[in-house]
Amino acid sequence: MTKAFEQARIVYGEGENDTLLFIPELDKASNYYANKKDYEKAALSALYYGYSEKDYNRQEAMKAFEEAEQYGKQVHDSLTIARAAYQMGKMLYYDGLSNEALPLLFYAENHFGNHYTEKAQALNTAACCHILLQEYDCADSCLSKGLILAVMDHSNEAKTKILNNRAKLFQIQGAYDKAIQTLRMVEPATKKQVLLNNLNIGDFYFTIGEIDSAVYYYRLVEENLSDTEVIDETKAAVYGAFAKLAEYQGNLSEALEYQKKDMEYIVRVKNRIERDGVYRVQQQFNYERIRNEMSKRIIDRQRIILVMSFVVVFFFVVLVALRKRLSKTQKQEKEAQELAMFYILRYSNLLTQQGKTIQKMAVFMENKNDKALLDNLRATVFDNKTPWEALLEVFDTLHPHERERIEHQYPELTELEIKDIILSYFKVSRQDEAILLKMGIHSVDKLRNSVRKKTQG
Repeated sequence: MTKAFEQARIVYGEGENDTLLFIPELDKASNYYANKKDYEKAALSALYYGYSEKDYNRQEAMKAFEEAEQYGKQVHDSLTIARAAYQMGKMLYYDGLSNEALPLLFYAENHFGNHYTEKAQALNTAACCHILLQEYDCADSCLSKGLILAVMDHSNEAKTKILNNRAKLFQIQGAYDKAIQTLRMVEPATKKQVLLNNLNIGDFYFTIGEIDSAVYYYRLVEENLSDTEVIDETKAAVYGAFAKLAEYQGNLSEALEYQKKDMEYIVRVKNRIERDGVYRVQQQFNYERIRNEMSKRIIDRQRIILVMSFVVVFFFVVLVALRKRLSKTQKQEKEAQELAMFYILRYSNLLTQQGKTIQKMAVFMENKNDKALLDNLRATVFDNKTPWEALLEVFDTLHPHERERIEHQYPELTELEIKDIILSYFKVSRQDEAILLKMGIHSVDKLRNSVRKKTQG
């Protein structure tokens, strides 16, 4: 148990990181030290275990962070308490529970003391929550304070994240000059960061319709795209942006090629995530197998003392347990392979549908007055469904069972209010929502206020 704790402290002693490492017995270390009344190590063990599980078993990680906070309070370990609270707040934010996340994030920020970078990160996440809640003044306050802390601690990574979010906030508020000025304040330290910053600036110019400027920055991105530091997630974002630009410029064949590359890298990312998950399961299984082998050796040394019948029964139980574990692991591997194939087929079908849509659009653009071609284009886009049915189908694909959860959690919502919530997932503007729901903009504002009251209690 001590070895597990020391190994985890080497990996996570300075905070969370992306290390992919299975540490045997770490899941038991917190209870072990708590039983010995060593609550300081119990708190740290729970925190380290939460770090190791947050990308694989979120429920287990949340439980570990709660234990870290509980044991940390017993020994007044404010840093461990703050780190646990920050992780819980961040997980709630990722789950879309901004109101629940904010108290934890501010609690963490208050307890980080002179750890200014971590205080800045907590404020940055809090600002993201406020942006989702459309509380823009609060978001700006958090980002301003976080930026000062990041600069004080010379943390370029925290500073970059805050500047990018602040530029997004200015863009939402329509302050385009401030947004571009903020993006130019980013100081990239590597080629990868230079590429990402140029991509963000190019995306911003494309969004506000300054295409010449967007093209300039996208060309800078393309020049560095072959660099070995550029990861698959970034390449997917780049090709997605290139596809939008090509489609806007009317280069449909080029747009289709960029969309294919975009999907290719999305599939690569998903496959890698699935492989990492299978690898971690295999690590856990291998450890269990080694531990069982050690148990068998101990049993062999005790054969003289144990009754032969007991030994036979014990080995039979061990064999059954190993077989079940092996069967479970093989089932998980098979499910992972089937999931990967499912995504490949899904993206293949999506590319085919996009090709048909682009082809129909090209024909219709040359014959805009032909109603038959317009009907044909509409049938291709919506697959003989109404626009709302098509939108619901996309929503259910992206968020399985989410609609049922909303209806179950908030039974007092009307059908129109449920539609408003669904549209919020797509970040639909007030004007577009008014068109989709066939009502005025002021009616949309009233509808949104009604939904907020019912869902936020």
